Amino acid sequence: MVKLNWNTKIPPDINKLKTQNFEPLLIVEKLGSPINEKVESSRQVKSSGIIRDWYNQLIWGDNISVMSSLVKQFAGKINLIYIDPPFATGGDFNLKVQIGEKDHSKKHALLNQKAYSDNWKEGLEFYLNFMYQRLWLMKELLSDKGSIYVHLDWHVGHYIKILMDEIFGADNFRNEIIWAYPAASVKTRNFFIRSFDIILFYTKSENYVFNDDPKIYMEYSERVKNALKRDEKGIYYYRGGSHNGKKLSRKVYITHNGIFPRDVWNDIPYIRANTKEYQGFSTQKPELLLKRIILASSNEHDIVADFFCGSGTTLAVAEKLQRRWIGCDVTKHAIHIVKKRILDISNSKSLIKKKNKYNKVYQPFKTLQTKVPINHQRIPQDFLQRKIQNSIELNILDNPEFSVDIKIKNKEVIIEMQDYIIPHIDLISENVKTQVKRFSDWIDFWAIDFNHIPEMFNTLWVSFRTPKNRELKLISSPYIYENSGTYTISIKVIDILGTESIQNYEILIK
Repeated sequence: MVKLNWNTKIPPDINKLKTQNFEPLLIVEKLGSPINEKVESSRQVKSSGIIRDWYNQLIWGDNISVMSSLVKQFAGKINLIYIDPPFATGGDFNLKVQIGEKDHSKKHALLNQKAYSDNWKEGLEFYLNFMYQRLWLMKELLSDKGSIYVHLDWHVGHYIKILMDEIFGADNFRNEIIWAYPAASVKTRNFFIRSFDIILFYTKSENYVFNDDPKIYMEYSERVKNALKRDEKGIYYYRGGSHNGKKLSRKVYITHNGIFPRDVWNDIPYIRANTKEYQGFSTQKPELLLKRIILASSNEHDIVADFFCGSGTTLAVAEKLQRRWIGCDVTKHAIHIVKKRILDISNSKSLIKKKNKYNKVYQPFKTLQTKVPINHQRIPQDFLQRKIQNSIELNILDNPEFSVDIKIKNKEVIIEMQDYIIPHIDLISENVKTQVKRFSDWIDFWAIDFNHIPEMFNTLWVSFRTPKNRELKLISSPYIYENSGTYTISIKVIDILGTESIQNYEILIK
């Protein structure tokens, strides 16, 4: 077998990974079925069918640490992995942050924040080691009947193909899928315009799951659709031919509304800002792309994982298709966006009935993080005054403070958010401050745990903004305690800067 070698290539010690006791992931928050004003507003929300004894997992951390911690419990148990890793493009990619609700002109105040950097200053070898170590771990986590899809483009796809041959075996290569999409306006005339990504599809073995599901089919061409006719036997078209110089034709009846997918997918557009599923990520992938992959290479209740989960498309699609899921990302903003996307999933589009809402509540999930904290900057560089960027230690700043009014009547409690104060307001750029019109504009998300137990937040009510629904409730729904006693209420607020603040209150229920 041909292998790709470089000076610093270091294969992981898989046997050591299996026997080493890695620090367990810390459970930060559980989200069972909190009262959610966005779900409450839809009167016909249905259950998605709870999978017993399972919580989906959304994990904040470097994925090599996360996967190392998962190996002991999940080695050989994950049925499908899809990843959309950095492409080694040399650029930075932005996330659009919205402020407050719509103004009178029906426009949102928008800020650009760097979502992640794809600039590998240490060189290509560093990137290859980054991917090599992680792909080995993914193979270890994958079940014997499992599949992995790696989404890339022209920058490094050819290198990763050789690494995948080494790790998964050249015989387990199934497809190089071309996802072709309309090219944006490009000024270059120095080469042909690039308008496709590649997706490398490998399996763990020759005995793998692959479903001939009509819901993954590609539509017929316009020529075929225009030629379709119907008679008492069904829908058909004429297939032509000739014999001894005579033209022949015969009826061909169709059993599916489309054709089994080829390896060139030109029927799935990329995500635009005006689409309902848009989350503000410049590299967000469409749900229809993941729908085809997940339906083809997994079954209901299988575990689907994405260790570069970004805006959460893989997890949202897995949720809608009744799969279990594990997602991980190194940026805290990504984890926050995915959490809101899953909480609001009942209001997203159905993948089966395209014109309908999904209209089902999510499966219970929990957020976790690695024990060694990630170096998370308190205020993103893009939101700081230019003159003080890189000049202060932002992680030692005090947390913002908020004030609430807690109304208690018998055993019923209602909480109203009344103010939100940022102690380091002088550090924030004028571009941000001028777009904040009221205290609530700082708040992107707030949640309440009405019976808090130390070390884990149990979300029982939540209100948050989404890209398409900017309303934020400042008064909670009533919560009724069954028994008298002293309780701790914990309130969590996440603001537009990504800062999380938690305050606890002790109350007496008579």
